[in-house]
Amino acid sequence: MSRYKGIIFDLDGTLLDTLSDIANSVNEVLASYGYPAHSKEEYRIKIGKGFRNLLEQSMPEDTEPAVIEEGVEKFIKAYHENYKKETKPYGGIVSLLKALNNKGMPIAVNSNKRNDYTNNLLRYLFPGIVFSAIYGERPGFAKKPDPQAALEIAKQMQLDPKEVLYVGDSKTDMITAQNAGMDSIGVLWGFRDERELRNHNATYVVKRPQGIYNIAFWGSAANSME
Repeated sequence: MSRYKGIIFDLDGTLLDTLSDIANSVNEVLASYGYPAHSKEEYRIKIGKGFRNLLEQSMPEDTEPAVIEEGVEKFIKAYHENYKKETKPYGGIVSLLKALNNKGMPIAVNSNKRNDYTNNLLRYLFPGIVFSAIYGERPGFAKKPDPQAALEIAKQMQLDPKEVLYVGDSKTDMITAQNAGMDSIGVLWGFRDERELRNHNATYVVKRPQGIYNIAFWGSAANSME
């Protein structure tokens, strides 16, 4: 039997494939300034550190800070129109979350996406799934890889951080887990590759959502989910 008693999930690239809606929204902003668009694949390495960082990475290097700030506001408007168009759960995620709920395993979300979008997407795409806590980017909490939100979630779960698994698809998530004193699971269906996850000390790496369940209950990804 595993020692894990709670799980914290990243959102983008872990629970949800948000790439198309984010890419399309940023490209709308870039087009409004006459800047060249980026491919969806290029956005894989830009996502994960919040909206401002995303726009800063996507605009030309010599872009004035005031233009970046204006671009962020334009992005928020564009993303508000687009964020539910193509975003969807990865295959096997809904079944995983239902299975965890049915087993009484507390689950939570910690994202650098703005808190309102994080909550709206979870309600829209995971109706009936119970989350113990949902922390998007919000005032008073530092963004990942700062462990502040992860530790607050563990506290709300009434668990020691060592009893909590942290699941994500990027180095930001792996570093967050380390900073919080939690074991981490790196997922291979997200926005980053296996090398990045292993180079940042992922405790486990899984190819399918089933592996998360197996680790949570048996401490190994090798068993089958029932």
